[in-house]
Amino acid sequence: MAVMSRPNYRIGLLGASRIAPKAIIAPALKRDDCQIVAIACRDIGRGRAYAAEHGITDAAIMDDYAVLCARDDIDIIYNALPPSKHLELARLAMGKVQLIEKPIAMNAAEALQIAALPGVIMEAFHHRYHPAFGHFLKAVERIGPLTHMTGRFHVTIPNNPGELRHNADLGGGGLMDLGTYPLHIARTLAGREPRIIRAVAIEGEPRIDLFLEAELDFGDGLTATISCDMREGIERVNYFEVVGAVGTVRFDNPVHPYRGCKLTTPDGITTDADHPRWRTVTTYDAQLAHLLASLGMGMPPLTNAAEAVRQMQAIDAIYSATGLGPR
Repeated sequence: MAVMSRPNYRIGLLGASRIAPKAIIAPALKRDDCQIVAIACRDIGRGRAYAAEHGITDAAIMDDYAVLCARDDIDIIYNALPPSKHLELARLAMGKVQLIEKPIAMNAAEALQIAALPGVIMEAFHHRYHPAFGHFLKAVERIGPLTHMTGRFHVTIPNNPGELRHNADLGGGGLMDLGTYPLHIARTLAGREPRIIRAVAIEGEPRIDLFLEAELDFGDGLTATISCDMREGIERVNYFEVVGAVGTVRFDNPVHPYRGCKLTTPDGITTDADHPRWRTVTTYDAQLAHLLASLGMGMPPLTNAAEAVRQMQAIDAIYSATGLGPR
């Protein structure tokens, strides 16, 4: 067998972000078919320190996002910069494979522009790819026609200096971060798009929803209630519950099941202890594996650009219903 002179897929990072070490660097370091080869951030010194800290010292460091996007030795670009930068950078990286952190854009109009660009584009909804989520989907199939879904993701996000989740101009807001998960899960299970019955929000900084709850109607007798809460001092809550004609399924910790999860079904309770591999494979490992497998098969990933547009349209509709308006 011939020895390859380079990994199959070479990855460049836009930004020395807090999420990248667990979202892409650690998963890539576990594989021999991809490699982090470049990082672009505004400060070369910080970029070098970041690369050293995270074990990617062979990566080229640069202070220009456009230069990284234009390099012909990069196959995949990972974009974890604020949503306000996603469209601009997606245009610079057009033609390459792009893994873009959620939400894919500031609003549906921008998402449509990103989806129209050439190249493979994947929104980084990592929870969708973990084996525990697949177990959840199969359990939901067994409870007959669905009638109601409830999804909540509540966790304090302090309003520290520079925190993008508290800055509407950067794409902040509870729904843009925490709330994207229960919304995405509800849409995945329904297999169709919702009508917004009502939505209410508690505003913090201008146009920033600290708390938001929305009631959705998917038609055919299926409704959903989703909520997100990032206020100081709130209790951490992360679950998704589905009521069907012949029972209820509840998934505790659907966003990060590898940190411990519980699936309660009419047949009993399943935890990560029953499936030891659920602990060893992170949602981010599974996400990268899905992206590379999709590329190898020439198929779009599940959370592709068209799907990202539909998710963003639902986010815009919920924000409009609250009176805050889309980002």
